[in-house]
Amino acid sequence: MGLRDAVIKRTYLFPDRVSMEYLRGLNRRKLRPGEKSLPYAGYFYRKLATIPKEDLERINSDPERHDRATPIQDRAALAETGYLEMETGYTVMPDGSGVAATLVKMPGVTPEMLDWWFNWHCLEDLRYAIWCPVAHYAVRAKDPARHLDDSGIPLANRIHGSVHYVTERIHTRFPQRIRIEFLSPEEFGIPEPGGDESRLARAICANVYLAGLGLPIAAFLHAVRVTGDGVEYRSRYWSGYLVRDGRPVRVKLPSVVDVMELARGICIHSLMEYHNLASFLPEIYGEYGGKVEATLRR
Repeated sequence: MGLRDAVIKRTYLFPDRVSMEYLRGLNRRKLRPGEKSLPYAGYFYRKLATIPKEDLERINSDPERHDRATPIQDRAALAETGYLEMETGYTVMPDGSGVAATLVKMPGVTPEMLDWWFNWHCLEDLRYAIWCPVAHYAVRAKDPARHLDDSGIPLANRIHGSVHYVTERIHTRFPQRIRIEFLSPEEFGIPEPGGDESRLARAICANVYLAGLGLPIAAFLHAVRVTGDGVEYRSRYWSGYLVRDGRPVRVKLPSVVDVMELARGICIHSLMEYHNLASFLPEIYGEYGGKVEATLRR
């Protein structure tokens, strides 16, 4: 390893072997005085939810073979029943792009709760931070009004066309400002959810950019389906690709990016944030009665 690679490696957030003790010990940002009095501040101090042992073993093992991953060209396969070969793991494809996959079981969660969350959390920094306190810092919706109940837009559709600016740590020790441009399933080139919810109840799709430079990073798809006791949340992140006009487009990542390390970091980040969300979403949804109202502080 050369000096340049050694210096870059020291910026990575996750060691070669990751444990729950390590993840729970990651630094959290300090709450501002006004945030400490918000009614949901207590969620920020909770212990990070446990990632299943088998998932930790996958990310602590070698990367998956690329032929087990779902390429972005086959993204519509997530709308089908059954499971794909790589449901949790990460790899680099022959074209140099990265793929990260996670499957998170969410007992007690409904598709409507997820609709609410993706509109409610983006209106307040602390709402975003409680989602994953060791990695999330801040959020801003480009058009907050479209997320509110008085927008006139059906709850499940408000996220389509929305743009969120988030500050978070994904695979480096330093928070980065990221722009997330959400797309409708049609724009992402996959079937519309509905009908048989055990096949596809919701599809949350987006392109991701580094906000300051506008550099394209990845496209992602969260495919949600109903199970006997809640939902399962199946995610795919394709780094080095965007989706435009319903078609995947290969994009160049910055030369300093280690694609394998990025894919691994995304995989770990996704496991942290969605297991943590599953641990409290039914509770906080009940507290707010599924309502998305104006921010408490701005």
